[in-house]
Amino acid sequence: MSSLRELSRQAVRTRIAEAAEALFLAQGFHETTVDEIAAAVGMSQRSFFRYFASKEEVVLEKFDRQGEELFARLNSRPLDEPEWDSLRACFDVLVVRLNDDAQRDRAIQEIIESCPALLAAQLERVNRFQEQLADRLAARVVARDPEALPDRLVLRALAGAAFACFQAAITYILRSNDDLARLADHLDHTMEALRPLGSVTAAH
Repeated sequence: MSSLRELSRQAVRTRIAEAAEALFLAQGFHETTVDEIAAAVGMSQRSFFRYFASKEEVVLEKFDRQGEELFARLNSRPLDEPEWDSLRACFDVLVVRLNDDAQRDRAIQEIIESCPALLAAQLERVNRFQEQLADRLAARVVARDPEALPDRLVLRALAGAAFACFQAAITYILRSNDDLARLADHLDHTMEALRPLGSVTAAH
C-alpha cells in the first residue's frame, strides 16, 4: 500500500511540475506565483506546499527523477565494464530526455542559469549526484571483488570529471546555439579525450 501511495504522490508532483513549467515558459519564472501554479492543477496553495517547499524546488524536480534513472542505469551495466564507460552509458538517460523535448529543456535551462538561486540549487544537486555515483561505483568494485578496497577519492573525482564533460557539452550547445541532437557526439568526444589511463579503483 505504501508503494502505491508513493506512486500517487509522485504522479501529483509530476503534474504540478509540468503545469509550473508551462507557466514559467509562458510568463516568466519570477512573474509566476505559487497560487497560479496551484490553480493550474486545481489545488490550494496549502496543498501545493505538501508536495513542494517552493517554486524553485518545482523547477528542479525533474533533476531528482533523472538522478534516480541515472543510478538505475548504472546498476544495469556489466560489473566488468570500466567505470568511465559505465558513466558514459548513464548519461544516455539525460541525452534521451533532453532530445525528447529539446526546445522546452533549453528554455528551462536558460531560466535556471538566469536565476542565481536556481543555479546554486542545481549545482548542489549535481554535487549530490556525484557523491552518490561515487558510492555506487565503489559498491561495484566490491561486488567484483569482495576483498578489494575502492579508492573513494579517485572514484569521486572520476564522477566529477564525467559530469564536467556532460556540463561542458551542454554549455557548448547552449552558447553556440548548436543542435541539441549533437549532444551525444559532443559528449563522446569530450569523454574520450579525458579517458583515464589504467585502473582507477585500487586505494593507494
